[in-house]
Amino acid sequence: MKVLFSHNIPFHLAHGGVQTQIEAIMSGLKELGVEVEPEHWWDSTQTGDIIHFFGRPPFASVVRLAKDKGMKTVMFENLDRTASRSSSKLFLQRWFIRLAKASLRGMVTRFAWDVYQELDAMIFVTDLERQTARYLFDAVEEREYVIGHGLTQEALSALSEPAAESDYLVYVATIAERKNTVLLAEAAHRAGVPVMFLGKPYAETDPYYRQFLKLVDQKLVRYPGYVTEEEKWRILREARGFVLWSQFESGCIAVYEAAASGLPMLLPDLPWASREYGKVDGVELVSPEQPDLAVKKLSDFYSRSHRRSVPLFQIGTWKEVARRYLEVYQSIVK
Repeated sequence: MKVLFSHNIPFHLAHGGVQTQIEAIMSGLKELGVEVEPEHWWDSTQTGDIIHFFGRPPFASVVRLAKDKGMKTVMFENLDRTASRSSSKLFLQRWFIRLAKASLRGMVTRFAWDVYQELDAMIFVTDLERQTARYLFDAVEEREYVIGHGLTQEALSALSEPAAESDYLVYVATIAERKNTVLLAEAAHRAGVPVMFLGKPYAETDPYYRQFLKLVDQKLVRYPGYVTEEEKWRILREARGFVLWSQFESGCIAVYEAAASGLPMLLPDLPWASREYGKVDGVELVSPEQPDLAVKKLSDFYSRSHRRSVPLFQIGTWKEVARRYLEVYQSIVK
């Protein structure tokens, strides 16, 4: 079996969780004896049994072309932003898509809304996103799979090591507007709560990143910049808790890392967090769009937060995740 990985956005333009995910799954599949390589868009002689799209293909016709070559097709999709919309907005979007399918075929083609009936398998990180795909796009139920993220065995071992507790909460994410980084930094100042920010921007010249840097004082808003994996693990181990106020996420590898560290978490009261982690013991929710309440919640969370000796929830390795991907491949090749 040979699998081709296809992804539309070059990693040198946008780093993040998808890059980590693709690289980890590719490595895990190779360990399991699967031949896997990136799609060579320039190579007309490249062959494969399966083409796995990470992200929605640009057109459903791409899937049909693959099928004409005798290839099976799989899509992994982040519907994080879409799945975090309100039920009323999703209802309107659902009916607009249906109207477009009836009378605006060009729009359907442009956004590849018809690809969900063409694919052999679709993989989502969360059940929330799977449900959203079915509700909006009529994804075929029998072809849907939910497979969460994982961590390396090295990370799981390192994050479970004992450590002396420091005085800060920790944030791990790209410095970007959708992560509400500035909002959290401003709340840290108002609450008098030290927060260690780990991550880097998409570009050093990003105005939002420059705005964040103005809030860094290395006392309440601490920013060592982008650090090594080993240093990140140490900082997580020594933290009192984890805080992330993203507008939307898809599973979120940083949440997995925090959970593996045993850190209590303060997450936004939005579907991506409330539906997936809201019932986990040690996870608290806050509404960042209510600044005064968010500041008080941050202060209260900090005062009672301490690292636990066990993970907040069970986390598998990337190799185990890759094995589940392989099971999907094997089922469609049959």
